[in-house]
Amino acid sequence: MANYASSLLTNAQTTLATKYNEAELRRKERPVLTMALNNAQYTLPDWESLKTAESRVVEVKYLKQRAPGSGTAKVALHTGTKGDSGTLNLAYQCLTETFYMSRKQAQNNAVGAKIMFQHEIEQAVDNLKDRMETLGLAYLAAHTCQLTSPATSGAGTWNSTNHALEIPAAKLDYFTQLSKTFMRGRLYRGDLDMIPDLQLWPSLERTMWQGAGNSTNLAPQMQGVRMAATSEVISASYTDGAAFIMPAGTFKALNWNDPLNKEGMDAGDNEVGMFGTLLDPFGSGFVFDVSKYSKRGDESANGGGVQDVLDQWEISAWVGWGVPPLSAASDSPVHLISVGA
Repeated sequence: MANYASSLLTNAQTTLATKYNEAELRRKERPVLTMALNNAQYTLPDWESLKTAESRVVEVKYLKQRAPGSGTAKVALHTGTKGDSGTLNLAYQCLTETFYMSRKQAQNNAVGAKIMFQHEIEQAVDNLKDRMETLGLAYLAAHTCQLTSPATSGAGTWNSTNHALEIPAAKLDYFTQLSKTFMRGRLYRGDLDMIPDLQLWPSLERTMWQGAGNSTNLAPQMQGVRMAATSEVISASYTDGAAFIMPAGTFKALNWNDPLNKEGMDAGDNEVGMFGTLLDPFGSGFVFDVSKYSKRGDESANGGGVQDVLDQWEISAWVGWGVPPLSAASDSPVHLISVGA
């Protein structure tokens, strides 16, 4: 029942200790969002200042690779062509969560006003981060390498329908090593970020444990790979497991705040209200926009008073997703790698 009616002081009640409320308030892991936010430092140094309004599109310019020539001899009057550049539009999305509280709703309730407000804020923030996690994973899925037949370097078989490298199940113990081999063949030689699903994760975790004390030491293949499992489905086509893999620092989430919210404004308890920001209280580093206004109302049917004041709140998140652009059509540094037959 909404409006905290189940905790009204009709009868003597006590609230659950925090530990016993954890099952109800449990949340999914958010490795995609965490990784993308941490990678924001590797993007353009002035990206925060480029977007000055909600409707403004942010364009990132990049230099395209020049194709090799075919010349084999010097000529007197040599001629050439100019290089080229491209444009990437950052995909910003706005997500909002709303709630309201009345000033008198805690007067006859086992839950105090401060606890109610804290709970509403926490739930709004958690809901926004859960939604961003899902959107981030969807962005990765939509921006994987779509080449018809990239070089696999013997690491597995390329499925041109699913656009995925399929590593045979018989070679599951070497999944990470073969993934690194595939990426090296695609000329990505540095550290890698990998996001496996929960079907693949147990095998990868087991490989981590197979260290020098075992008859077969499988652990060294994990070096240079930053790994975080997601509880969401990566690919419905691969029920035995799949993962996204990309060069470290590739996938980014850019946090934007409206200038009015960053500046802050408080007109008081009226329908103009206030604009501000909220730093994620759970430590992700994300900064949310906050809007609040007030008006009078009858909340007697909702646990409040006949003459009451309603505070309407909105917590919002502006996030821009991005991966480095490639000039080759259908190519991307993000790859889907799966467990094949």
